[in-house]
Amino acid sequence: MVSKLPEWNLTNRCVLLRADLNVPIDQDTIVDDTRLQAIRPTLDLILQKGGHCTLITHLGEPTAYDPHLSTEQLIPWFEKNHYTISFARTPAEILNKKNNSAARIILLENLRFFSGEKNNNQAFAQELAQLGDYYVDDAFGTLHRTDTSITLVPLLFAPDKRSIGLLVEKELRILDRLREHPDHPFVLMLGGGKTTTKIPLIERFIDQKIKGHDTVDTVLLCPALAFTFAKALGKPVGKSLVDDAMLNVCRTILDKSKQQNIDIILPIDYQIAYDTITQPFAVIDADAMPDNSIGISIGPKTIELFKKKMNSAKIIFFNGAPGFIDKPETLEGAKNLLQAITAHSANTILSGGDSIAIAHRCGLLHEFTHVSTGGGATLAYLSGKTLPGLECFKISDKKQEGSIH
Repeated sequence: MVSKLPEWNLTNRCVLLRADLNVPIDQDTIVDDTRLQAIRPTLDLILQKGGHCTLITHLGEPTAYDPHLSTEQLIPWFEKNHYTISFARTPAEILNKKNNSAARIILLENLRFFSGEKNNNQAFAQELAQLGDYYVDDAFGTLHRTDTSITLVPLLFAPDKRSIGLLVEKELRILDRLREHPDHPFVLMLGGGKTTTKIPLIERFIDQKIKGHDTVDTVLLCPALAFTFAKALGKPVGKSLVDDAMLNVCRTILDKSKQQNIDIILPIDYQIAYDTITQPFAVIDADAMPDNSIGISIGPKTIELFKKKMNSAKIIFFNGAPGFIDKPETLEGAKNLLQAITAHSANTILSGGDSIAIAHRCGLLHEFTHVSTGGGATLAYLSGKTLPGLECFKISDKKQEGSIH
């Protein structure tokens, strides 16, 4: 899918730009500006083409107004990066400002402060659609959502006035290679606790192989995902996080992977805690986990094993770094793993909010070939699922009924 943005004449026209600026903020300070930096090519092109921009995004998951999640906190970042920008608390305020402001960009308050954003509200969609002559969705990380600004607003613009942005185009181009024609050997490394987003990805790649298509060669599993597979094999997992509802699915995956010569590798040692996720921590062999142990991260033997399995890889995709971002003493395994990946000559792709945060903390974020701005959206797309935020851009160029542009 290609962005139409470069084709448009935007002189004195306004683009309603849906971005994903959901950046981590600690005590009013932006901890990691990866998603802000990622939107710049699209934003800069709009301005270079003589356009103005109404910028809309969410921040966090508020259910009511929360000053700590106000997008007004993003204004200093834009000013520091030499953008002329103003802030508006409501769509009505933007309409008043558009003709009376010297700012080329107007940033709306957090979309999730408005009740209409999360309940597919047509009236709220109409309010937002009035804020631009064109609509661009460059919020790759939210394309798997059905929020009003993602699925209803674009349909209020004629097909030739709505488009994906440059970031979404880039993400899809890179991920399409993994889905359809990956270089080999292709190593998939997955961890984290959300088994419902990771297991379908492994399933799809194995099914691809069964159908005779290009697919993954090796799957390396990290905590906590590894424990569901370990329990499915009858291995000890102590009190570690396990998704019991997925045990039979894991057994099927493991059987199919053997038949298709896809290696699924579990850790051989773990960093653990006892009874609760607090110190003291210990490193123990995977087959010797006591009943009161809680697996947290991987141990040094696993690091060496995973290095060997990555040795000849041409592509390494990683989502789900082990450990806890708020417990630095649990991040040594993740740091060693990230160092091993980024020292590799392969194309390396990192995805997932926590993984990106850990890589940023370890000073390794910019060592990856590509850092995907999506977590759930990236996994859903690679799993072959429909992304609601992309569907409106697949509709033919017949003008949509009900469009206001």
